[in-house]
Amino acid sequence: MKEKTSVNAKRRKPAQSRARATAEAIQQAFIQLLVEQGYDQTSIRQVISLAGVGIGSFYEYFSSKEALAAVCIHLRVKAVATTMRACIDAHRDAPLPERIDALIDAQIQAPLAESEHWAALFLVERRISEADAFRKPYAEFVQLWIDMLDAGPGLPAQRRDTGTAFTIHSMIYGLVSQALITRIPGIDPARLRTTIRTAVHGYVSVIAPHAYRLFEFERMLGLKLPQ
Repeated sequence: MKEKTSVNAKRRKPAQSRARATAEAIQQAFIQLLVEQGYDQTSIRQVISLAGVGIGSFYEYFSSKEALAAVCIHLRVKAVATTMRACIDAHRDAPLPERIDALIDAQIQAPLAESEHWAALFLVERRISEADAFRKPYAEFVQLWIDMLDAGPGLPAQRRDTGTAFTIHSMIYGLVSQALITRIPGIDPARLRTTIRTAVHGYVSVIAPHAYRLFEFERMLGLKLPQ
């Protein structure tokens, strides 16, 4: 998941509730139009008409349509990252397979719940994002996976690195974004979740086989064994 950070995304931070409501109405209208007719066909005048605000209100918070799109992407990426951080804290010291399942669900819950919105934003993001804007949020999500892998036992010390976390995040991001953008028939949220879990657990079980064998023993015996 990426965001554009190089544009002047907002001219003024909507600090008060009424101003915040105006900015949110503009964002919601933009996303609705984006889903219905695409980025090129969506104009600022259409957005403010649907939002019920004036042109001055738009430019009070957003410098352009591109900046509005960047804000919409940024806020959704930020919300997912916040959910993932809370998940890491809630599952600290849990068995490795459980930690992985929990963070997968935290990462994909929002995109799968609002698949049309995220599909439209994924497409726009590819048009407006630059290299630096891509790297920063991607690195943040990789770091979240590093934190989860470090939040408990199971993973060998030599595998607690950026490479492992990068591979996991790349599989999740790639599968989710491509499934939503391409809309391949037969890919529903439950099936996609299963596919992602299978891919990630298959990878991690190869580099941390002991953790998975121990987890299966615990499940069969109903016991908590030392790791």
